[in-house]
Amino acid sequence: MKIHCIFIFLMLTACQGENSQVDRLNFENEILKNKIAQLENQSIVRKEAKANTPVTLANTDVQHITSKFNSQEYQIKISYPKNYFLNKEKKYPVLYVIDAETNFGGVSYIVQRLIKDKLIPEILVVGIAYDTDYKNFYKLRSRDLTPFEDKDLRMGNKSADPTGGAPKFSDFLEFELFPFIEKKYRVKKEDRAIYGHSYGGLYGSYALLEKSQLFNRYLLLGPSLWFKDKVLVNQASNKSLAFYKKTKLYMASGELDLRINDYQEEFAELLKKKHILNLSIESEVIENETHRTIFGVGFTNGLRFIYGK
Repeated sequence: MKIHCIFIFLMLTACQGENSQVDRLNFENEILKNKIAQLENQSIVRKEAKANTPVTLANTDVQHITSKFNSQEYQIKISYPKNYFLNKEKKYPVLYVIDAETNFGGVSYIVQRLIKDKLIPEILVVGIAYDTDYKNFYKLRSRDLTPFEDKDLRMGNKSADPTGGAPKFSDFLEFELFPFIEKKYRVKKEDRAIYGHSYGGLYGSYALLEKSQLFNRYLLLGPSLWFKDKVLVNQASNKSLAFYKKTKLYMASGELDLRINDYQEEFAELLKKKHILNLSIESEVIENETHRTIFGVGFTNGLRFIYGK
C-alpha cells in the first residue's frame, strides 16, 4: 500500500511538472505571436509608406544645421513669400516657428492667406524641426523649450522627459540659426518674430524675459506657464524689463484650457501693470476653444496683431 501511494505521488508530481511546462510554453508562445503580429504591422506600415508619394509644399526649402551647443541636428524648413524670387532686392521680416515637425503646413497656409489679403506684410517663415519620429520629437522639444531642469516632472504615467535645455537652444538660435538665415536669405535682421504653442509658448515667454535681444514680435498660444510652479509668472512679477525697440506680445488660449488661460492672463496682467516702454501686449481667452483648437483662430489673430500698425 505504501509503495502504491508513493507511485501515485510521483505520477501527480510528474503531471504537475508537465502542466507547469505546458503553461510556460503557452505563455512564451503568446509572447512570440504578439511580437510576430507587431513585426507584420510594422512591415505593412513601411510598405504603405514606400508606396505613397510625399506631398511637397510649394515655395519651400529644407536645410540642416547641427548645433555645437547641444549636438542636435535640426531640420530647418523655409517657406518663401510668393514673390521672393521675383523681387531680388527686397528684404523680409522672419517668423521663426517652434514645433515645425507638426505645424509647418498649417502655419505656411495661414501666412499665405493673410499676405494675399494684405493683412500682414510678406514674411519669410523659418520652421525648426528635428526630422524624427513622434515619440522622440516630444522628448527633444521638452529638452529644448523648458528653461530649467525639473527631474520630477511627469506627463501622465510615463517617465520624465529631459528638461532645462532652453539656454542652449537660445544659443543655437542666436549664434547659429540666425546668422545662417541672415546670410543665405534676404531678411531684415532687426525684425524677428517667434511663434510657439504650449511648451513653445513657455519658451517664448522665457525669451521675452531673459533673451529679449532674440525677437521683437512674440505670438504665443496656450503657453505652459504652469511649468515648475509657474516660475516664469513669478519672474514676470519680480523682474525689471527694458525693451530698446518696439516689441509686440500676443498671447491666446482656449476658454476650455483652464489652467493655461489662468496663468496666461496673470502673466500678461503683471507685464501690463509695469507700463514697460516699447512693449505692446494683447492677451485673449477665446470662447469654446481647447489647448489644441486654439491654433487656427489664435495664430490668425496673433499674426494680425504682431504685424499690425
